[in-house]
Amino acid sequence: MFNPRLIAVRSVFGLSLAIGGLAATALTPSVSFAAPPAADAPLKLNKLTVTGNAKVATSDIMAAVPFHVGDTVTQTQIMDGLHDVMAVYEKNKVNARFGQSLKFIDNKKVEVTWAVSDEQAVTNAPAQALVVEAVNFTGNKKVSSADLTAATKLRPGSEVTQDTYAADQAAIVALYKKKGVGVKVSSAAAQPHNDNRVDITYTLEEQD
Repeated sequence: MFNPRLIAVRSVFGLSLAIGGLAATALTPSVSFAAPPAADAPLKLNKLTVTGNAKVATSDIMAAVPFHVGDTVTQTQIMDGLHDVMAVYEKNKVNARFGQSLKFIDNKKVEVTWAVSDEQAVTNAPAQALVVEAVNFTGNKKVSSADLTAATKLRPGSEVTQDTYAADQAAIVALYKKKGVGVKVSSAAAQPHNDNRVDITYTLEEQD
């Protein structure tokens, strides 16, 4: 079940998450056609780094992670480990944003960086579901905004979940691929009214 206090945006190169909802500063994943190893491919963990954790000790974070440097892991297990870290923050009633960076070495090894931004204590007020106010496309010259809108599902008034957000981004990449045009997609989700209304902007870097 989707938890509106947790937005996860998947991309080819990593994962960005936020506890407490999307903030005015955007989550900005990037997508390209180059694919990393499969999610269940075994990788040797060369490095695991946590940065920015001011309110929860690194030792407490690492104690919650079920793997260590030198272990063989998959991308799915790495994501599960990040979820374990998020559980530590929720247990300590500390809001935080999480960014994940994966560096693959010969598709056999991986270096993981989790960037944490600690925030204020979690309140007991129930979080509202995020709802789209506007969807915008910029930089698209070879594919029309009408075609992009037709290919995606989120519309003003739609509830935003991690699945629908990621699915629309994947649909944009698929449309460009179908038309034989290379593209790099950056997406930004902002709350200009400081409530549950979200403006989504896709910035498209088209390639020859």
